[in-house]
Amino acid sequence: MSETVTNAIELNNISVNFQNHDQEIDAVKNVDLQIKRGDIYGIIGYSGAGKSTLVRVINLLQQPTQGSVIVNNQEILKLKPVELRQARKKVSMIFQHFNLMKSRTVQGNVEYPLLGTKISKADRQAKAEKLLRLVGLSEYAGTYPSQLSGGQKQRVAIARALASDPEILISDEATSALDPKTTKSILELLKQLNRDLDLTIVLITHEMQVIKSICHNVAVMDAGEIIERGPVAKVFTEPQQKLTTDFVETSTNVKEAIERITSTIKISEFKDNQELMYFNFIGNSTKQGVVSEFSQKYGIDVNILFANIDQIDGENVGYMIAVITGDLAVFNAAIQRLSSEGVKTRILTNDVLEGGAA
Repeated sequence: MSETVTNAIELNNISVNFQNHDQEIDAVKNVDLQIKRGDIYGIIGYSGAGKSTLVRVINLLQQPTQGSVIVNNQEILKLKPVELRQARKKVSMIFQHFNLMKSRTVQGNVEYPLLGTKISKADRQAKAEKLLRLVGLSEYAGTYPSQLSGGQKQRVAIARALASDPEILISDEATSALDPKTTKSILELLKQLNRDLDLTIVLITHEMQVIKSICHNVAVMDAGEIIERGPVAKVFTEPQQKLTTDFVETSTNVKEAIERITSTIKISEFKDNQELMYFNFIGNSTKQGVVSEFSQKYGIDVNILFANIDQIDGENVGYMIAVITGDLAVFNAAIQRLSSEGVKTRILTNDVLEGGAA
């Protein structure tokens, strides 16, 4: 019998209101969110969407105006101060700007959260050394933050966040200040920690590229509300909201491809037997020559203008844009029948493109 997966975090009917002079700002509006233990859960939105405010509610760095907050099976709004301090030790955070102490060495930074505990100096040092090995920085123990690269600083911040043996790690735009190569290495480290330490990770970002690289589930926030959520592969292949579509198309280069293609060809000048079609292949359909097979079967000419393939949470996802020429009614009807097998299509008309969706 498989072990029941429980929620590490339950946010119920959370609202956060701020008073700005005579104006009340609704930063978060009636949000419900459940995150399973051991998950890597992404929350994405543009600046001002409310995502950082929402996650600060998890350890009460931000008090909600209303709602309940259950973390590790504790209703933390009802805890006494001493109980809340203990509960907060199980929720650590890492940030975009690292927040390291310049006057302390790398090891000193990692040891810092342990200074107020009953652990001995020798055990404290041994734990810091172990954590530095875990993040690949053993040889930098005596180095100061000013001598480190951005990626190394973030690894120190991660080691420091792990000093209290947390069960939940919140990453608030932790890779936003890093170059793509360094971002990839930090995300790989977070995946390793999730796997090896059974760590629940909540990842806040405005980059869908980060979400697809590491997360299993995702919530999309806009104006203080969650407008879409679900498994990453499903959200990537079947976005329901315009904002989600924009995030997905940007991260997969589809948006750029559409802009490049429509700047060189005019759909309005297509013949009656021509159309511009967007294909999305999911799972096994990425390995099949569906389009070439159909072009031969129905005598259709397919001029491929863009193609790309990704792996999202272990699922292959492919994207293609092509000009289709021939008996469109027959071809479109045939290709639509494959939607249940992981082939999604959409005809790109001027109206569709002006509406902002692929």
